[in-house]
Amino acid sequence: MDMFGNVKLVELSLLITQEQKAWLEMMVKKGKIAVPPGGTLPEGSVISIFLRTMLWNSEEQRQSIDGLPEDMIEEFRRLSGLVEISAQVSEDQKAWLDKMAAASKVTPAAGDSVMSMFTRVLLQNAMEQQQALERADPWADDDEM
Repeated sequence: MDMFGNVKLVELSLLITQEQKAWLEMMVKKGKIAVPPGGTLPEGSVISIFLRTMLWNSEEQRQSIDGLPEDMIEEFRRLSGLVEISAQVSEDQKAWLDKMAAASKVTPAAGDSVMSMFTRVLLQNAMEQQQALERADPWADDDEM
């Protein structure tokens, strides 16, 4: 269940890049990925909440990995040095990811999955957006650049 006991969660193993994992951890430490009001949560729970939000947004926008250009898909397929993370997603999100993966024409590299590739795409977009925001902020701390 989620922290409010409303949504049944399932554990999902995903492969992301070391850079993406470090970015997620840094975002939590700096408070850029906020802990919900009223308490503290372990880092993994905060990251899971962030990933659920990204997945919810993608589902609402009907995004899929099949909409990416072939050269970008190939770039994500060739990534090496991936690290495994565990995240908790809702049962509905897991069902949506399973359906998207089953319908996908993308063939992941051995040991990889369409779900992990899609998550890496979403994380890469989030990282680029955050970096653009930090570059545009003239009052950003020097250590955040």
